[in-house]
Amino acid sequence: MGTKQIVTLDKVVIALCQDYGRRAELISSNNASRRVDIECRYMNFKIFDAVGEISGVEKHIPIYIEEIGSSIGYAQSRLSFLSETTYKQYKRLMKDNIARKLHLCD
Repeated sequence: MGTKQIVTLDKVVIALCQDYGRRAELISSNNASRRVDIECRYMNFKIFDAVGEISGVEKHIPIYIEEIGSSIGYAQSRLSFLSETTYKQYKRLMKDNIARKLHLCD
């Protein structure tokens, strides 16, 4: 994959994480069409699962998703009990895993 493709894929993953909360609210509201509800559930499940595989701590998953979506770095993270190196490695692995789980790359 070329550099431009990696950058655009990273932006897509960030945007999908940023939209996670809106999709969760839409699911909870029961106001979406069946198709939209199914797609929102699929995306949120895949993102949650992908982040959880790397994090291993369920209560940290929503924080990682929010921080990926908001481009929050280590200095502003609520997970600053991790080392900076570990935090950055986890976020990179999570973004890659989200892209794979959503079949955006191999």
